[in-house]
Amino acid sequence: MESQNYHHISLNYLRHALERDLDLLAKALPGSVSGGEVTFRAFGHSCRISREGVFLGGRLDKGPRAIIISIYALNVPEETVTYTTSWTSFRELPGTMPYWGPFRKNVEEPLLPYVPTIHHESTRICETLDGYLTDDAPGDFAMVLFPLPKVPLLYVFSLPDEEFPAEAKCLYAKGSTAFMPVDVLADLAEHTSRRIVEIISGEKK
Repeated sequence: MESQNYHHISLNYLRHALERDLDLLAKALPGSVSGGEVTFRAFGHSCRISREGVFLGGRLDKGPRAIIISIYALNVPEETVTYTTSWTSFRELPGTMPYWGPFRKNVEEPLLPYVPTIHHESTRICETLDGYLTDDAPGDFAMVLFPLPKVPLLYVFSLPDEEFPAEAKCLYAKGSTAFMPVDVLADLAEHTSRRIVEIISGEKK
């Protein structure tokens, strides 16, 4: 029942998103148009959107990721986005106070047991999630990942040692709230963290 509710919600967003000229939508995402459908990259998969739903890796997705993708498609501007090294924490985004606890619990804490493995697999994670390693951040290593083409996330990690445990932080590019509400931005980060764990676990979800 829950998956059907997610699917119904995503279809409603898609219906409005696909009212835009498809060539303009494809340019905005960015992606390509074929047969009334638009294809682009999302969560490290080929993503196809149509009035039938969101297809990730060729499979109909009826979960929360479909809603995130549909909202992105609805709101994505046609203007080119210029990325800078200006990042902000979730706490610094307006209206996020009710979500601070869940954000830490769902986005950052699940990665802590895997930080050494994430470090070892960082190149593969970046390749899968269309990102890159960066030295322009604190911590022992950091990755800029693109779960959606115009909404990058900066993950900063500290490896555990004899004095301190592992740490993980997730930051947003300034301007991310133009693409979706803050609660959906939190969901985006949560499902990106899940994808990181899937990738290092060898899963293909």
